[in-house]
Amino acid sequence: MATTSKSRLDTPLIQALRGVLPQQRVHDTPEDLAVFGYDGTWALHRPDAVVSPVTAEEVAAVVKVARKMGVPVVPRGGGTGLAGGSVPVEGGVVVNTTMMNRILELDGPNMVAVVQPGIINAQLQAEVEKIGLFYPPDPQSLRQCTIGGNVATTAGGPRCLKYGTTKDYVLGLQVVLADGRIIRTGGKMIKVQTGYNLTQLFVGSEGTLGVITEATLRLIPKPRYKGTVMVVFNRLDDAAETVNRILRAGILPLALEMMDNACIRSVEAYKPFGLPQDAETILLIDQDGNDSRVLQEELAEIARLSREGGASEVRQAATPAEGEELWQARRAVSPALARLRPNKLGEDISVPR
Repeated sequence: MATTSKSRLDTPLIQALRGVLPQQRVHDTPEDLAVFGYDGTWALHRPDAVVSPVTAEEVAAVVKVARKMGVPVVPRGGGTGLAGGSVPVEGGVVVNTTMMNRILELDGPNMVAVVQPGIINAQLQAEVEKIGLFYPPDPQSLRQCTIGGNVATTAGGPRCLKYGTTKDYVLGLQVVLADGRIIRTGGKMIKVQTGYNLTQLFVGSEGTLGVITEATLRLIPKPRYKGTVMVVFNRLDDAAETVNRILRAGILPLALEMMDNACIRSVEAYKPFGLPQDAETILLIDQDGNDSRVLQEELAEIARLSREGGASEVRQAATPAEGEELWQARRAVSPALARLRPNKLGEDISVPR
């Protein structure tokens, strides 16, 4: 007869959590606990328990149990973060929000989406684009990361150059506080001039102020056209100066990202995309707009400025699929570099342009 290797724990904390959640959503086997003990960093620590709530009321009940028993509460989304915020470094209860993954409302007239924290970024983008709207924040892990985690870390992505980061799209939140109270901040209104801006206090707080259980997000009209250009340079300084040439010319790209030679070679060894491996640097540039003629003029001007800046090659994607493949190469940088050394340290850094 087959037997399972999983052995359940029976601590007072586990018993108390089973009193407020169904047993199948209180995870307590060693295997389960190990899965929720790490994120995208080197940090690693096993929690004492993991719970998977589906409502704000269930989150509040869990928080009240943890508060009564004096144990930490650590909210967790997709576990892709690079700041260690979802790692239970002092044990306690991990609140796994991935089962709270519904789009509660898509309000086209008000251009607002109301979502639970566990919805995947790319899934939200796909749904809002079906009704002609656009949610710009696009972290590199957009196919795995959750909106709750994006809000907690004020995630950005390549499109932040033109459209900003997550903080620019959060209009309101529902949050469970440390004592188990459920509060709402903000709402659907763009103009809210009274009271404290509590919404932005929670954005970027990494789960230290409460557990986000719902987000009201601002959407914008989806641009009708987009083009992608890859620019190849033999000198890193020429690429950096070209960035400023483009911006000083009054062109604000949708996205503008740089890959140096080490990244190019690592990506090509990981998965061949046809990148020029002898280049010192490449720039990937996206531009969008609602007028096809104007878009093509801007792409042509980007190409001209790049050549004046020392580019050895300018390649415009012929189709949207070709443009997406170039960006897939950029998103492959992190896993490609991780293959070179087992202890790659990924950081989001901020420097003057």
